[in-house]
Amino acid sequence: MKNAMQTITIAILLLTGTIATTLIGSDETGVFGPVDTITLGSGNDSVNITNRDSRIAFGEATTSTVWSMGFMEVGKALSQMMEASHFVDARTELQKNLEERLQEARDVLDIIMGEAQALPQDSDEHPAMRQRWDQAMGEFQQLQQIATEQQGALFASQMIEAYEEIITAVEVVAENKNVDVVLRFIAPDEPIETSNPDVAIMQIRLRTALTYPKGIDLTDDVLTELGLESQ
Repeated sequence: MKNAMQTITIAILLLTGTIATTLIGSDETGVFGPVDTITLGSGNDSVNITNRDSRIAFGEATTSTVWSMGFMEVGKALSQMMEASHFVDARTELQKNLEERLQEARDVLDIIMGEAQALPQDSDEHPAMRQRWDQAMGEFQQLQQIATEQQGALFASQMIEAYEEIITAVEVVAENKNVDVVLRFIAPDEPIETSNPDVAIMQIRLRTALTYPKGIDLTDDVLTELGLESQ
């Protein structure tokens, strides 16, 4: 009966605007309750506010829950992680191997060029030499394409690996801070340093939060969890 009277009293006070921000009990603790449900309104338009798994809920659906939110600037972590020694070593090793293969192909072209220049102008070997050159050049260009693709594939795989580590760190920080939803963003006060309009518009689009409480930026916490430097 006592809880029922408390619920009715709260609803009346909320609807009349008497209570705006806090509900204070009559005892020395300043805590009202416990109350299982607060009903606002009446009939079909009423809303029942309840505690569901330590979250404020105003309906049965999962979407009818008040979730805590945070932001994370992924780029600050990703840029540092891509410079990790094992990533850099792998890219350097691939670059070295590719350059050796490309140099071998260049040497073949140089040999063919030297032989062609040594031929007399009226030599019958010019067509065959031209054919050798075209074939060697085609192989060289194909090798350049392969090199570009292999470097891109390695860089992409490293970014994916780094991103997955970032997500793991975000999950740890979010659990520790009791945050439900973490959105990727760039802080609106970060300078946009580019003269390229395409890059500028992309930077603007990534600034999903135009203003936000500073306390919900989890970037530094995630960087610390990853063992990276705060920026």
